[in-house]
Amino acid sequence: DAIACFKGGKSLTITGRQYGVCSQAQMVNLLASSNRYGYIFYATETDGLVIIPSKYIDKESSHLSKSSDDDDDDPGENQNLGKNSIIRRSYLPTQMMNKNASILPCWISLNADDSILAIILLELDTCAWHIIFYDVVKLIQTQDSAPLFSPMYLPTDHVGGTIQCFAWNPAISSMFAYIDGNGAVSTFDIDQNSKQLKLLGESDANDDNSSICWSPKGKQIVLVKYDGVLELYEPNMKLRKKYASATDASMPPCISVIWISTHQFLLGYSENSPDENSNENSFFQIMTTYEKDQLVKAQVYNDLFFDASEAPANINPQYFHVRVNESKMIISGVSKSLKINVLGSDELNQVCT
Repeated sequence: DAIACFKGGKSLTITGRQYGVCSQAQMVNLLASSNRYGYIFYATETDGLVIIPSKYIDKESSHLSKSSDDDDDDPGENQNLGKNSIIRRSYLPTQMMNKNASILPCWISLNADDSILAIILLELDTCAWHIIFYDVVKLIQTQDSAPLFSPMYLPTDHVGGTIQCFAWNPAISSMFAYIDGNGAVSTFDIDQNSKQLKLLGESDANDDNSSICWSPKGKQIVLVKYDGVLELYEPNMKLRKKYASATDASMPPCISVIWISTHQFLLGYSENSPDENSNENSFFQIMTTYEKDQLVKAQVYNDLFFDASEAPANINPQYFHVRVNESKMIISGVSKSLKINVLGSDELNQVCT
C-alpha cells in the first residue's frame, strides 16, 4: 500500500494496493503539495487524481479514505470516513473511464505560484505521451473541472520514447521546459489570456544530453550532459555559455543538475544500473564552481550512500532534490533507494578544491 506519513506520526492511506498494473515506465514524481492553497495532489495508476485538503492530515483518524485492502477490525480507526472530503477525479476522462490501465501517470508538478498543475501521462498502447494542465483553483472548486486547454500530444517518435525531465520556471509561473528521450530540450510559455501554449525554443536532439534545470531567477536554463559538461541557454534555447566538465571519464554518468547560484551547480552522478550491491562508489554529488578566468573548482561529496535496490536495467536511476531556502539546505534522494541525504549550509558553503 502507498502510505504517506505526516506530522504527529499520523498516516493517511491515499490508495490501496494496485494489482495487475503494467508499469512499463518509470514513475518519476506522483506527489505535489500546494502550500498556497493547502492541498495535496497525488496521481495513482488506477484511481486517477486524488486531491486531499491538507487540513485533514491533522485529524485524529489515521485513515481518511478506505480502500478494499483496509481491514474492518478496528471500526474506530476510520470514524471520520463519513466526513471524508477527499476528491477523486480522472484526467483525460474519456480515456480513463473504467480505470483504464493503459494510461499511466508518470509525473505531476505544480508551477512557481501553485496556480497550474501539470500531469504527464504515458499511453501504453501507442507509447504516446500526454501533458495535461489544470487551473488549480478550478480543479479544487469545480466537480468536473476541465483542463486549461487540450492536452499536449507527443507521439513516441517525436520524443524518443520518453520525457526525461520536466521543469517549471521558478520565477515565471507560465513557463516550463522538458527534455525528451532524444535529448532535445523544448521550452514553452502559457498565454494566460488565450490559454494557449507558445513554443519558445527547441534545441537539437543529442544522445549526450542528460538533464535540465532553471536558474534560481528563471532567466536561463542549464543543460547537463552525461560527461558533466554544462550548457547555459536563454528561454528561447539560444546558447549563452558553455562550461567544461569538472570530472574525468572514470566517473559514472551525470544524471541531474541543480543550479545553486550564479556560477555554482550541484551535479548528481550515478551508475546506469546500480543493483542491491551498490556502494558509495556508485553515487557522487559534486558542487562545481565556475569563476571568471579561473579553473573550475569541484567539491566532491563522496560520503553519500544510497541503498539502491535491484530494478530493470532499462530504467535508469534519477536524483530528487528539495531545496529548503529558509534553512539553506538541500535534501537529496535517488530513485531505487529508501535513503536520503541532507546537504546543509556548512556543506554547501565550504570552499571548493
